Amino acid sequence: MRDETRRRLEKAIWARRAKFAGAGLALLTLVAGGLWLEDLEARVVNKRVSGVIEAVGQLHGVKTRTMEIGLSVEVKLDDGRLAKVMALRTAEPHVGDRVEITEQIHGTGRHNFVWN
Repeated sequence: MRDETRRRLEKAIWARRAKFAGAGLALLTLVAGGLWLEDLEARVVNKRVSGVIEAVGQLHGVKTRTMEIGLSVEVKLDDGRLAKVMALRTAEPHVGDRVEITEQIHGTGRHNFVWN
């Protein structure tokens, strides 16, 4: 094999290896980023907040069993925010009742509210 042909062949082989290494590194970075975001979402800070029930209604868009046992409750928090939570019918929430609910703050910044 001529020297020039051998050099071009080696250059093509190294270029192909570099493409595969780059693709592998990009895939590894994506997987590591996904795991990092999942870890952030799993970190939850629970904070008790109080407020007054403003509305109680039916749950919509969920399974029939959930609609039978659950209610949609809107709570006006003391800091002025409006929280929508799902409560069991056995809790018997009524408009005007003062309640305490849990605000969950996730590491990604997402907030949600849970009836206790």
